[in-house]
Amino acid sequence: MTAQPLLIALVSVQFFVHALVWAMTARMARRWREAEGHFALFWLLLSLGLMLFVPPLESGSAPRNLADLLIIAASMCEHRGLALHWGRRLPLQPYAAGLALAAAAVAASFLMANGHGLRVAVVCFGCGLMMLASVRLMWRHGRAATPVFAPVSAVGYGLLATGLLVRGVQALMVGATTKISIDAPGHANIPFAIVVLFVGGLIHLAHIRLVLGRVMHRLGQQATTDELTGALNRRGLLPAMEAAHAGAGPGKPGYALLMVDVDHFKAINDRHGHAQGDQVLREVAASLRTALRGGDLVGRWGGEEFCVLLPRTRLQDAAALAERVAARVAAGGSGLPVTVSIGVSEHSPSDPDLQAVIRRADDALYEAKAAGRNRVVVAHSTPA
Repeated sequence: MTAQPLLIALVSVQFFVHALVWAMTARMARRWREAEGHFALFWLLLSLGLMLFVPPLESGSAPRNLADLLIIAASMCEHRGLALHWGRRLPLQPYAAGLALAAAAVAASFLMANGHGLRVAVVCFGCGLMMLASVRLMWRHGRAATPVFAPVSAVGYGLLATGLLVRGVQALMVGATTKISIDAPGHANIPFAIVVLFVGGLIHLAHIRLVLGRVMHRLGQQATTDELTGALNRRGLLPAMEAAHAGAGPGKPGYALLMVDVDHFKAINDRHGHAQGDQVLREVAASLRTALRGGDLVGRWGGEEFCVLLPRTRLQDAAALAERVAARVAAGGSGLPVTVSIGVSEHSPSDPDLQAVIRRADDALYEAKAAGRNRVVVAHSTPA
């Protein structure tokens, strides 16, 4: 084997290793139909397509035509994988139509004098257009999640797509006897193969960055979100409460807290079972989110108790919101008579820390429960 086919084979082997990595990732994540599975198929098809250029076969032979179509199909798999990563489940029909059009162009090339150039152009145009479509995806859907990575990747994909389109135009302009595919003799294609190897590594890293970023985002959500109710947990709510307290002061907007406790929750569990109790907690959390304003935050403080942060809210408005919350919960559709007791407190300039505001809301909640439950009690701020 000469140096150039050997280099192509090494590139193919590297891409096959990428395919194995993504196959293991898809298997562990059980996401074969999502981005991970499409990335595995992308690298596998690309590896198989390149490997078909290693044997010394004539241009236009069945294995070479199959290689061209495999490479185009690989670029389509990557585009759809990127779309799935950003939540767009594109239909398969346009990809199938594009692949059929490429196959028809390859078939038509046998009727032309410069058939070899047309076949090379088909691959370059097919992959280049798919990469431009990927650039559009990154620019429209990726910037919000990854404001630095997505534009940089879009530029990289755009440059590579431009290079492929330029090479496709060049392929249509060469003579009928000139061979210009990646296995053509001469030294000009060896640097090109090295560039393909390098770019392939960058694309692999881009895929890893995308999926790893999504995994880290989900882990962050799981760490700060209560799995049962979908509300924030204490770890997720406390930083927002501390930020609100740090930003409050003389001449600055304050905040208020609601401590919400589900009345007689232990009796609900004992009489109707824990599954029904879990359903009650989910519905109470949903009622809280519905009754409150857009900037208010709801967190499960522990057990059947919730804490609500009301930024830039005075005590009188917080009490009115608490009454609305209590009415919304009582009108819920769980089929059980569910009510809540609520303690309300407001930040005061004399509060030494956040815990002072929390304690007043807790004290007001206990007062509401001691007074018979199903009521709102407002805690008076400590004197300045």
